[in-house]
Amino acid sequence: MLQNIRDNSSGIIAKIIVGLIAVTFVITGVNFMSGSDGDTVIAEVDGVEITERRFVSKLEQERRQLLSILGDPGAINEDLLRQSVLNALVEEAAATSYSEKLAFGVTDQLVDQVIVEIPQFQTEGRFDPRAFDRAIGQMGMSRLDFRDELKRNLIEYQVKGAVETSTLVTPSELARLDVLQNQKRSGELVVVKADQFLDQVTVADEEITSFYDANSSQFVADESVALEYVLLSSDDFREQVTISSDDLRDAYDAEVAQAANESERRARHILIADSEDALEKAMDLKQKIDNGADFAELASEYSDDIASKETGGDLGFAPSGTFVPEFEAALNALTPNTVSDPVKTQYGYHLIELLESRAKPVESFDTRAPRLREELVDREASQLLANNLEEFSNIAFSGTLNELNSVYGVKIQSTDLFGRSTATGLFSQEAVLRRVFNETLYSGELNAEVFEAEPGLWMTFRVNAYEPKAVRPLAEVRDTIIDRLRNDKAQSNAKALADAIQTHWKAGEKDLPTTAAGIVTQSFNQLDRNGDDSIARDILSVAFAAPAPTQDRSSTFVAEIAADTVVVARVDALSLEKGTTNESNLEAALAQLRTTQEGSEFWSIVTSAAEMVKR
Repeated sequence: MLQNIRDNSSGIIAKIIVGLIAVTFVITGVNFMSGSDGDTVIAEVDGVEITERRFVSKLEQERRQLLSILGDPGAINEDLLRQSVLNALVEEAAATSYSEKLAFGVTDQLVDQVIVEIPQFQTEGRFDPRAFDRAIGQMGMSRLDFRDELKRNLIEYQVKGAVETSTLVTPSELARLDVLQNQKRSGELVVVKADQFLDQVTVADEEITSFYDANSSQFVADESVALEYVLLSSDDFREQVTISSDDLRDAYDAEVAQAANESERRARHILIADSEDALEKAMDLKQKIDNGADFAELASEYSDDIASKETGGDLGFAPSGTFVPEFEAALNALTPNTVSDPVKTQYGYHLIELLESRAKPVESFDTRAPRLREELVDREASQLLANNLEEFSNIAFSGTLNELNSVYGVKIQSTDLFGRSTATGLFSQEAVLRRVFNETLYSGELNAEVFEAEPGLWMTFRVNAYEPKAVRPLAEVRDTIIDRLRNDKAQSNAKALADAIQTHWKAGEKDLPTTAAGIVTQSFNQLDRNGDDSIARDILSVAFAAPAPTQDRSSTFVAEIAADTVVVARVDALSLEKGTTNESNLEAALAQLRTTQEGSEFWSIVTSAAEMVKR
């Protein structure tokens, strides 16, 4: 997600978001972790410390991301991963050090404002603490971890912004680029297709053998297996599950009872951020409320919680345990429509009003029953699956697939021979492939250990046939080699003819050489790079790859634009005129290109110049 924020950000810090501190996400209080003052320092880059805790946290984040892609912990090269993470932290520390030299910084208020504006943390357009916790939890980060990571990114944006704002695009450069981009050319094109030479080429047996011997690695067939396998899931137990009317009613009544104990409260608050006179301000506001002032109006004017002040401090409905302990205790002591005295938390002083309480909403029995029945069947079937997995695994270990079929009714399925690159379906997953291509199973004497091929889907298999990696025999690939050699020769002949045409044109001739009998030329006149419907753009691009013609001599260029197509272009005239390109778009494109180039060079210099000391 941080990468998404980075990708969607453009320019310097001023382009992100500015504002005051937002604390709704803070007062919920869960998942906040504070680092130990005694964190072990594993490296130092220009005075910026890289702690063991930071390294381990970053390592775990990267490992989670790799696991989501590979699916198999065994596929991760831990040494390579650790080195990659350390390198990333060194580059990050170098950027931090450089930003400190430039006196760049980011306030906590700005970090909080960015967080509450991130769409992934919002529900119906408003910051949602629970959505925030879910999202960062999936990344394996605590709130403090995320804030620190975001702060580092924002500082990096500032330095990046300094590079961006130092990039200059002059009017004369724009004018030249505009003219070059919109230039028009006139001349002739010849398209030489290789297939017209296929009938003229032959391939000798010696050539076939020589090519096969020299390129045998191209004809290696990967090792392949054919399998017999069985699958087991909760679906195999659904028919064994019976849900009676009483079971359904009991489950519904249990949900109703649980909902009754899960009341939700709607509250609003005014936060006065911690300062020397924060308590005095809070007491003054409480007095105004007691004297009849409107709570919502005061919250909109004075609250430092930017996420709720626009709605009069309204925090919406939330279950018990949502807020930090001091806030919860004060809220528990209130009756509807009463306001607390100032409540101190680590974030300042709160005035809290309980607006209403309600039991968790529950659907009627008739509405809920169909889905509840399915959920109960799924739950019971999943439990039966869990209860039977050990016995299923034992039979797979010591018995046969036929025994599994007999006991559990699972269907024995089979595959044709397949390799790593030709596997399909379940077997194309990397985690499954690693189990399939296991030399201890190639003999076909053992079943594979039962494993979860997909969430809730368990598998075991036996190798039915195995073919090792080997070079395919010449007889098997002979036709392929013949086609390859014939096409190569035909393409060479096409290139030779194109070169002959180019030589002819370079000599000042305007027609075609006698060797090009039957070839048709295609004229173009005052065309820009986009061309027109008469000439394909990939063909016309060859003309624009040619040098500019001189006053008394045409320019030429030859290019192979496909494996079977060669184009030769002659440019007789070139017209440079200011085009209709949108100047702002052109400037933005040139600035972005230059920023990318200069930014890459800049960070390379910063990182290489940094002094790193390992501890």
